[in-house]
Amino acid sequence: MKNTSRIIVVIAAACEMGLGLLLYHFLSRSISATGALGILAGWLLLSVIADGLILHGSSASVVSDAKKLQTTDDYIKAFNAWLQEDTPFEDYIKIALKHLDSLKRKQKALRSILDDSKDSPFLNTANEVDAYILANCKRILNRVMIFDSNEPHKYNMHVAYLQEILGENARVLSEFENLILEVSQIGDDATAVTPCLNELTNALRSVRKSNAEFMSEHPEEQEQMRMQ
Repeated sequence: MKNTSRIIVVIAAACEMGLGLLLYHFLSRSISATGALGILAGWLLLSVIADGLILHGSSASVVSDAKKLQTTDDYIKAFNAWLQEDTPFEDYIKIALKHLDSLKRKQKALRSILDDSKDSPFLNTANEVDAYILANCKRILNRVMIFDSNEPHKYNMHVAYLQEILGENARVLSEFENLILEVSQIGDDATAVTPCLNELTNALRSVRKSNAEFMSEHPEEQEQMRMQ
C-alpha cells in the first residue's frame, strides 16, 4: 500500500474516533458512563471491522480476481487498485488504463454511428476487439501479480513482456479507429460500403492472427488463461 493510501486510512480512522468520542459525550449526559463506554466500544469495533472489509475488498489482489474481471470497467478498477500498491510497473499500468479509456470511447463512437444496431456486422468486429484488448489486459495483470520483488534480475524480462502486449493493444486500437472512420463515411456515400467491409475483414484477420501468433510464442500464457 502506498503512503497516500495509508494516510487516507489514518485520516478515516481519526474521523471515526472523533465521531465516537462525540457520540460518547452526548450519550454520557443521558445514560450511565458505563453504558456510554459500551456503546463507544461497539462503535469503534464496528468501525475497525468496516474499515478492514473495505480495505480487503478494494485490495489489488482481490479486485484482480479473474472471476470478477468481465467488463472494461472491471479492468479499469483492477488497474487503479494496483496503482495504490508499491509496484514497479506503474508507468505500464497507466498506459493500459489509457488504452482501456480509448477502447471505451471508440466503442461508444461506433455504436453511436451505427445507432447501436444489433444486427450490424461491424459490432461483431467491435466485440472481437474488445475481447482481444481485455484478454491482453488480463495477461498484464497476471504479470504484475507474479512479479517477485526478491527477484529484481527478472524485472527487465517482465518489462519487455508488458511492452510487447501494450504495443499489440496500441496497434489493434489504431486499426479499430481506422475502421470506425470508414464506417462513419457510409452515411455520406453508399459506395463506401464495400471498402468498409474489406477493412472489417482485414481488421478481423489482424486481430485473430496476432492472437494466434502470441499464443504460439507464449504457451505459458495460454495455460494461465485456461486455468483462470
